[in-house]
Parts: sequence; structure tokens; C-alpha cells
Amino acid sequence: MSVQVLPLSAPPRKPRGRVEILHDVPPNVAEEFLTIYRDAFEPLKAKSPARQWLTDDEFRHEMSDPSVLKFVARSQDDEIVAMALMSTNLDTVPWISQPYFAAKYPEHYADGNIFYFGAMLVRPERQGGPWAKYLLDHIFHFFGERRGVGCFDCCSFNVETVALPDLIVRASHSMIEMELEILDQQTYYGGICSGFRRA
Repeated sequence: MSVQVLPLSAPPRKPRGRVEILHDVPPNVAEEFLTIYRDAFEPLKAKSPARQWLTDDEFRHEMSDPSVLKFVARSQDDEIVAMALMSTNLDTVPWISQPYFAAKYPEHYADGNIFYFGAMLVRPERQGGPWAKYLLDHIFHFFGERRGVGCFDCCSFNVETVALPDLIVRASHSMIEMELEILDQQTYYGGICSGFRRA
């Protein structure tokens, strides 16, 4: 799926704390959020035949890869309470076809303005509050400044049950004009063999 974002009319609302964009995070923070990441993506392990999560090593690599931007939300007492991951280099997303995006969005690709959204994590004790929306506001602001294309993928559970694409579109309405289009759908099949045919 792809998100095309147009210019902003206003910057994001200031959170109760701050959001900063980092190229890497300290190892202790990476390990802390790896635990949050595992817990967040555990329910998807049995919801889709395609792997929906990063391995521990892949997650740690993204935490130190400067081409993967970390949108980090800190509370007023400087605690990191939420984080979103976004790739600025499509090479870092091994399951997508870079030539497809180059052909689909040639100008954005040439300008380096195609971004792939990986995950958003909020500490369990802070979930249900404003932090996810604050992070999204800053991500939308980032896209809007660059007139970029933001991409992400969802399994059918996240589309039909969680309604994640709808949530993202609704969250964007107060800040940007966004056109969301489905790029492709892949269907997995299972053939159950019950034995040989009788003559």
C-alpha cells in the first residue's frame, strides 16, 4: 500500500514532551523496544502465512542502520515512550521489489522520496494515550515537507479486523491531504492431499 502526501497546511501539534528523529538508538533502548516489538507482533504469528515481523537480529540492525529513521517520542521526564521505524532506503526492506516502486513512482524514486513504514511501538503502560497520534503527526509532517510517498504493507487481519489503513487515513485528516491506494494483493493457497485416487 502507498500513501501519497501533499504539502502541509500546519506543523504537527506539540506533544507533551517531544519527538525527535534519530539515525540510531543506544543498545539498551534497542533491547528494551525489542521486547515491546516482540509482544506487539506476537499475535500476528498465527494470523498470516507470510512473516509479519522482523527477527531479533533484523530489528537490532534497523536500530543501528542510519537509513532507517527512528521517530522517538520522549515524555517530559525524558523517558522514551514510543518509537516508529521508517526506511529511507528501499534496500533495507528485503521483501519488496525496488524496481516496482521505481517504475510506479519514477520522480519520487529519483528524488529519494519513497519511504517504507515498518512499525510503531508504544510502551504497554502508555498505550491508549496520545503517543501514537503524536508520532503519526510527525511522520505526516515529514512526508508533507518532502511531498513524499509513504508505503507500508498489511496482512488481511490488520486490514479487516484492526482496520489499520483506515486508522492511518483518519489520523491524517487534520493535517494533510492523503490519497491511499492498494498497490497489489497476494493470495496464499494450501492444497490438502487426502491420498491417491482410486482406480
